[in-house]
Amino acid sequence: MINQDYKWLTDTYVAHRGLFDNANGIPENSIPAFEQASEQGFAIETDVQMTADGVLVLFHDDTLKRMTGADGKLSNYTYEQLLELRLLDTDCKIPTFEEFLAAANGVNLVVEIKTHDHIGEVEQKTYEALKSYKGHYCIESFNPLIVRWFKVHAPEVIRGTLSTSFKETNFSAFRKWLLRELKLCKWNGSQFIAYDAATIANCKPVKRFAKRVPIICWTIRSQEQYDNLSKYFDNMIFDSYAPSSPRNANSK
Repeated sequence: MINQDYKWLTDTYVAHRGLFDNANGIPENSIPAFEQASEQGFAIETDVQMTADGVLVLFHDDTLKRMTGADGKLSNYTYEQLLELRLLDTDCKIPTFEEFLAAANGVNLVVEIKTHDHIGEVEQKTYEALKSYKGHYCIESFNPLIVRWFKVHAPEVIRGTLSTSFKETNFSAFRKWLLRELKLCKWNGSQFIAYDAATIANCKPVKRFAKRVPIICWTIRSQEQYDNLSKYFDNMIFDSYAPSSPRNANSK
């Protein structure tokens, strides 16, 4: 049975980077995408990074090219420099974490902290900002050290591990095995697992954890895919289509 303290994780479907439509003027991780998800009652997943001058912003990629056309890594830009950029030729800029929280307006949040080199500052700033949020929230990361930071320094924050097969990475075979097999989840105090839709059906570690913690599947992109995989998870992060209701009818 799912712990009642964070059963909310399974109650509402989670909109990946907001309820976005990149092809039609609502960019991912933009204020309109967050507002649209909130207005329709969906939970929101998003990605936190920090600028060169210490401002938390919402952006998925390490580099700016795909979403803004600019060269280089986001972390090498100051916030003032980012203000000059726009997302996919729209009027939308890269939002700050505070702007995101205002747009989310109390819906459930799944906040991914992107991996980075100097763990501590991003996590502390994220923690401080979330303290005033009026809704439920959790953090997640592919980096087990980030999840561990919250276990040690902010144990009241619900935390989870993101994972996949890691086939496309240049990690060592041992590192891939550690992460893919969820070997560090007990050490870092993970209270849920978020696993890739491409490999969740054949992942034995997920099946073991499913007996104890919620399993969230990312990223579901059609009703057919949901129907085929729903027996393997408790909730989904979705994009490219919208469920008919924000409520998870199969929530346990």
